[in-house]
Amino acid sequence: MKIREDIYTLTVGSLEVNCVIAVCPETLKSVIFDPGDESEKISEFIDSNGFLPVMIINTHCHYDHIGAVKKLREKYNIKFLAHRDEKQYAEDPEKNYSVMTSISISITPDILFSDGDIFEFGSMQLKVIHTPGHTLGSCCFIIDNVLISGDTLFAGSVGRTDLYGGSNERILSSVREKLLILPDSTIVIPGHDRITSIGQEKLFNPYF
Repeated sequence: MKIREDIYTLTVGSLEVNCVIAVCPETLKSVIFDPGDESEKISEFIDSNGFLPVMIINTHCHYDHIGAVKKLREKYNIKFLAHRDEKQYAEDPEKNYSVMTSISISITPDILFSDGDIFEFGSMQLKVIHTPGHTLGSCCFIIDNVLISGDTLFAGSVGRTDLYGGSNERILSSVREKLLILPDSTIVIPGHDRITSIGQEKLFNPYF
């Protein structure tokens, strides 16, 4: 789905993760967010549009969000980035819950980031917003007026907090203090399900 000229989403995997592709229109340098599965589908979309991936960034490292990381990292010879508190999830099949599937996933991030870090790709940049609650290192990313919210904030809901490292108190605090302060016009692309906006969530999300 085309969100705007520089932001696209692909629904991948059995849990229908929103894999996001952000592209610099000038250079075609691109960032792949949350490639959960179907690496061929993702790479076919990237290659058919002539995009040039420069990094893979994950909002968090549950198995449904990291399933295609290894193949895409190898294909494009790029780095895999995650918050420092997500390293344990990425490397441990029990903590990322891939032990519950037919494929056990263990992958080590190449670069660990922290809250407030900024990464550039072409003339564009993204900023890390650490939003713990779904996992210890869950993060959102802001690109201009687009928020990639992972499993922290959904349309009308928030992420589950009953898994390892989850906390209902922390996720609600993260959303209130770090996300709902963004402009109402901010587009929100969750890790699953439909796109929303900060304004819509202020009005209709029952958690707030």
